[in-house]
Amino acid sequence: MKKLLVIFHIYYHEQIDYFIDKLCNINGIDWDLFITYTSESEETISKLRKLKPALRSMKVGNTGYDVWPFIQAIKTINVKQYAYILKLHTKNTNVSRNKLNGLKLNGNKWRNILVDSILKSPEQFRKCLDTMQDERTGMICSYELYVALTEKRKEDLSMLSKEADRIGMTIQRGRFCAGTMFMIKTVCLEKIIDADFTPEMWKCKGSHAGGTLAHVYERILSIAVEDAGYRVRNLSSSMTNKSIAFTHKHISPVLKSIINLDRYGEEQRKMLTLFGRRFSIE
Repeated sequence: MKKLLVIFHIYYHEQIDYFIDKLCNINGIDWDLFITYTSESEETISKLRKLKPALRSMKVGNTGYDVWPFIQAIKTINVKQYAYILKLHTKNTNVSRNKLNGLKLNGNKWRNILVDSILKSPEQFRKCLDTMQDERTGMICSYELYVALTEKRKEDLSMLSKEADRIGMTIQRGRFCAGTMFMIKTVCLEKIIDADFTPEMWKCKGSHAGGTLAHVYERILSIAVEDAGYRVRNLSSSMTNKSIAFTHKHISPVLKSIINLDRYGEEQRKMLTLFGRRFSIE
């Protein structure tokens, strides 16, 4: 019988009640819970044990955001006994300027869109589970927050290319789950599990906004799916959000190919696009 492992990284303990409510929507599959955390809270552990008495836990350092704790977890646990892994984490809700795929991600909206794509309701989770049972599907994540690599950020360009080469991974479509909450087939993670890492690699050399190894692996965790021969499927829990994201993904690029002024590359050169051709204006 197929089993699910939920790997849940906790930094913001005040969000625990929200996540417990969402975890209660898991149904139709036997599942285990593994948590990582940077600071201990007896109240948090007590609440989670009421949901899953046999939960396992691991304290981690405050490096690599939610990504390095996840990689430590999958390298520590015998994950081969699980068909699927659901990655969750508490998320900073004190944001006001983030915008992706045309959506303003103020407050807890970013977190909620990611979580609700899988755990909005028992019915939403069963839809996710049914989709994962398709032999071609390797990952499910939010439609709204499945975004394209850009030509503007180091973690999309040189840093990503270098790290993908290091672990023997091929970049294909170049899209990723922004925010790293998803369900994935365990087999898709084999190259990451087998790769060598040191804690020093994850010490922040960029900023919270980008330029760190954690941001690179935010992309690689999705890229790994197609590298393993599977495909990423997207689900949405809101038709309004999906419509906004659809417009941004499919209509805006057409308009920008006609005329657009933007900066590209790690050097952030200003370029004018006219009918599909780019011209440097610096």
